[in-house]
Amino acid sequence: MAQRVPRQRLLGGPRPRRLGVRLVEIKSPGSIWHPDPAGDTYLSSAHENREGRTKYVDETAGAYYASRFGVLEHLADRGRQAKVLVIRHVSDDYWGPVGVWQVRESVRNAFEGEHGEAETFEDAVRGVSDQLPVSLARLRQKSTMVAGLQSSLADWTT
Repeated sequence: MAQRVPRQRLLGGPRPRRLGVRLVEIKSPGSIWHPDPAGDTYLSSAHENREGRTKYVDETAGAYYASRFGVLEHLADRGRQAKVLVIRHVSDDYWGPVGVWQVRESVRNAFEGEHGEAETFEDAVRGVSDQLPVSLARLRQKSTMVAGLQSSLADWTT
C-alpha cells in the first residue's frame, strides 16, 4: 500500500506507528532565520514521542509547536496515531517573518494538498530528499527517524 507524500516546501509524511512528531528545519544562507548568514546551510530539529516533552523546545521554538499542532489536528481528525516527520525549508527569499501561524497553516495545507506516493517511508524520504538543499546524510544527523533508514553510497556523495 502506497503512502501519500505531500509535495510542498513544508512536507509532512505520516508513518503508521505510535505517536511521534519530529520537525527538521533547514535554513539556507541568506535567510532571515539563519544564525550565520555567511555560513553553510543550517539544520535544527525538535521532537517528542508518546511520552511527551518535559521542557520547552529551544532549537526550533514556536515552529515546532505550530507544526505539532497541525499534525495532531490531522491525526485526531482521522482517529490515528503516527510518527510524522515535518521538514521545513527556510530559503533566502523568505524575508518577512509573519509568525508561527504560517508554519501551522503550511502543515495543514500539506496534509490537504497534492500528494505523491511511495511504497515505504524510506522511499518517501528519499523522494523528498531530492528536493532539499542538503544531503540525506546531513538530514540523518538531525533526525532519528531518517537515521534509521538504510544507507547507500550515493547518500554520502552530495
